[in-house]
Amino acid sequence: MKAHRRHNRLSFCQKIPSSSTATESLCLRIRETLNANGLSRLCFPVELLARECLANARNHGNRRDADKSIVLSFSVGRQWIRLRVGDEGPGFNWRKAREMKSDITVASGRGLLLYALYAERVQFNRSGNRITLWISMKDPVGKDDR
Repeated sequence: MKAHRRHNRLSFCQKIPSSSTATESLCLRIRETLNANGLSRLCFPVELLARECLANARNHGNRRDADKSIVLSFSVGRQWIRLRVGDEGPGFNWRKAREMKSDITVASGRGLLLYALYAERVQFNRSGNRITLWISMKDPVGKDDR
């Protein structure tokens, strides 16, 4: 499937099953799309965030149920890359999760910290089963390094 360019924007939307094979394939598609369009400097932050969002959707949202789907929407604008990931799960209380202190030493629960480091803006839908991230085209380095 080829990415579409509309009004100087590169974008695609794909629905996949909740499987590690499908999420890996989608991350590779993001990397290939960025590389093919001269945006290789953005591969690390965009792919890192996509992997985290997809893993959370697969593992927590859809509880590893391969019969459930994940939808990823990817678009490149002039100043940002927008990444949106949604799952079929009930969602989570993202307001409460944002108030909790992140512990980088634990194996789970670092997603919000990664989002804050690499995305300019993070937005959840009301129920918490869809996240939208805006990643700056100007500075692909984590915000703490600026």
